[in-house]
Formats: sequence, C-alpha cells, structure tokens
Amino acid sequence: MNNRIARSVLEGNHKMLIDQYKANLADVCALQSTLNDEILSHVVQEFALSDADHTWAKEWISDTATIFRFLRHHRFVRSFALEAIHATLIWRLNALRLFAPPSVLLHCLPPPICDPLGRPLVFLQLSELLTCEQTMMDGLLISLDRLRIHLRSLNTLNNEFSNREITLQCVFVIDLEGLSIQSLNLKILTWFMKEVVPRYPGMLGAVFFLNYSWTYAMTWSIAKSLLPKSAVARVFFPSREELLQYCSASALPSNYGGALSPLHLIEDPLNSDAQKNRASIVSREWCMPAPSIGLPATLHRQPLSVSIPPRSSLNPFFGYPTVASLSRPHMVQQGRRRKL
Repeated sequence: MNNRIARSVLEGNHKMLIDQYKANLADVCALQSTLNDEILSHVVQEFALSDADHTWAKEWISDTATIFRFLRHHRFVRSFALEAIHATLIWRLNALRLFAPPSVLLHCLPPPICDPLGRPLVFLQLSELLTCEQTMMDGLLISLDRLRIHLRSLNTLNNEFSNREITLQCVFVIDLEGLSIQSLNLKILTWFMKEVVPRYPGMLGAVFFLNYSWTYAMTWSIAKSLLPKSAVARVFFPSREELLQYCSASALPSNYGGALSPLHLIEDPLNSDAQKNRASIVSREWCMPAPSIGLPATLHRQPLSVSIPPRSSLNPFFGYPTVASLSRPHMVQQGRRRKL
C-alpha cells in the first residue's frame, strides 16, 4: 500500500462526500418529510403499529445521515431511494432486533479517537467469525445498527459545535490473523453485498486489511469480482507500520502498534451502557418473553421470520405469501400461485 496515494484518495473521497451532503441536504429533508407524512403514516395504519413501534420507526427516518446515504446510494434519484427506504423500513419493523447480548464481532474505538478525517475506527477480527453462520449474520446486523446509532450520537454532539463536520462514515480495520484460507467463506461476502449493503449503504469510508499475505490472493481476486469498482477503491492492505503512519500512535491499540491500551481493554461505544440506553429508548418492546434457559435475560427475540399478508400494499410481491427475515430479504414462499 502506498500510504501517500491512499491518503490522497481517501481525502478526495471524503471531501466529495461532504460536498454532496451539503448540496443535497434540502432534498434529504424533503425526503424525510415525505417519509414522515405519507409513508410512515401508511405503515402505521397497514400494520397497526404500537406507539413504541411508531417511535422506533420515526427515529430511523429522522436519522438525516442514514437517509442521505440511501439517496446517494441510489444516485440521488428520489423515487429509487424512496422505494429502498420503504422496503428497509418494513424489514426493520418485521425482523430487526436490537436487544441482544454484547457482540464481539465489531469493536469501535471511543471518541475522540478517530482517523485523520474524523471517522470512527472499527476493528473486526475475522477469526471471530468462525461461529454458527446464522449467529454471525444476526450478530453483524445488530452490530451495524448499533454503529449507525453511534454515528448519529456523534453527529448530535457535533451539532453542539458548529465548526465540526457531520460524521457520515467509519473506517474498518479487519485483522486476518488466525484465519485459515480454508475457513474463508465467500457465501458470507455474497450475503453481505446482497443483504447488508442495501440496508446500510455507504457507511464504510475505507477498509484496511491487516496481516494479508499471498495465501489470500486468490480469494481476494474472486471477492474483487463481486464488488463494485467504487468499493474496491476503498480497500487497502497496509502493513502495521503503514497503518501507524496513517492513523498515528494515539489512535491505535498497542497490539496494532499504537500507544493506546490493548484493544480488548478499550471501551467499545457499541456495547457501552450509554449505547444500550440509547438503543432501549428508540427500540421496540418485543411481544415474546426471553427464554428462561440458555439465553441472557436481556435477549428478547421474535421468530426469525415473519409473514407479510399477501395483499398488503407493503408486500413487494403483492398477491404472493411473503416472509421477511433478519438476514435475508423478503422471500416468496413456495406454494400455490395466485391466479391472474
């Protein structure tokens, strides 16, 4: 990795992102008004949402950075963005659960620690993903939503200081140490691109892979073919020294060459008490009690999939029985087809 070139690329991308945000802020606010006044009111009636559900949905819609990222992901075409936001809102109401045990998949460094462009640093040790596939998918989605809430809390803080720019993205530092080539699962990457990116678009400003070696070259060549060029341009493979030159010692844990405490001893705002309190305020009250055996009492779960009425106007496959799940999009159930 050429550190100087990488920094210039990242700075250019960041400046363009901030300029786009400022130029399209009025359109984002107008889109939020439409979502609140028309889409959300229709969803409330269609699903007979409780007050808690309504508040939870409204919190997400009022997240200006999230709505901007959807609009940008769809090339600022209002109709496409509105359709995607609508579908994601239904998925969130049907499937997403914020109450869950602390996740070890992502570890975010607390503010004011950040990269040179003011973005949070999030560490992921891929060897931690060697668990049950479904558990990993669910855990990653919950962690990403907590990351979204964390970004919003940073922007709330930034609003108190008018000279601070909005935080729209974060930087992932992915550690490949301890990961064997046999354990790499391209199915997870495919799932991430098809299921996660459309629901959390534009959150990653850069991805740094550490401990990369030639043994991963074939896997990366395959993965690169699945990624859009814009995503590939944000992926780098620095040495530990190059990462230190980019971030500085004051922004990195000691086990990654920095001056901070080891990563596992640094507070993670994604799993802090403050984050849990914020999540509980904007989250929903689940109708099913937590199991008494085998799971922590804080974990309230609904069924992994929820049926959407065939004739619901919110069903993307109107007339067909459809299922929404946490880690998969709306799926048409196999069975009798409706008559045309």
